[in-house]
Amino acid sequence: MAICDASIAAYETKYHYNFWRPLTAIWGGGIDDNKWTDPDGGWFPLIATPAFPSYPSAHATLSGSARTVLERTLGNHGHTITLANPRLPGVVLTYNDWKQICDDIDDARIYGGIHFRFEQEAGARQGREVGHYILDTYLRPAQE
Repeated sequence: MAICDASIAAYETKYHYNFWRPLTAIWGGGIDDNKWTDPDGGWFPLIATPAFPSYPSAHATLSGSARTVLERTLGNHGHTITLANPRLPGVVLTYNDWKQICDDIDDARIYGGIHFRFEQEAGARQGREVGHYILDTYLRPAQE
């Protein structure tokens, strides 16, 4: 429920702000009225650039909402989560809290070249707000 609502919030926000992605910003460094930036038409991201606006990061918004719900319902610590993929033999990711997963999601989007750090931070904030709203409004404890 939180992830679904976070997706709606993220995409409404993306189209409200209509912010450019790193590829457009880097290639257009000469048209941004900033004397400290120069265009670099030879730069390409590691991840294919999505065909919709950048701000905020939807991955950060969705994972932030999930993290908020999971932390309140299952706690922050005391978990071990292991992720593996048969297409990537030998790559195993092990996490001990929800924040570690969200940090990896954020870094992957930045290092992949499709988001700026501030977009990840804004998405995480938006996700937390959606998660709190869902918890406070819909996923309340059952009455005894």
